[in-house]
Amino acid sequence: MASDRQDDRRGQLDRASQSRIGRRLRLVYRPFMEEPVPDGYIDLLLALRRKERELGRLP
Repeated sequence: MASDRQDDRRGQLDRASQSRIGRRLRLVYRPFMEEPVPDGYIDLLLALRRKERELGRLP
């Protein structure tokens, strides 16, 4: 149905808007991408990975 297709698109941006936002976000976050990840964040990511493995979400 036409109304179903419209519901599927509700809240989605067109490709041009997605590209424009992506470019701006990359420009804003570029300086942060060059910085090292703080040790505290690495510890959190490793703990998350361990937990996901325990739950069987990761191999």
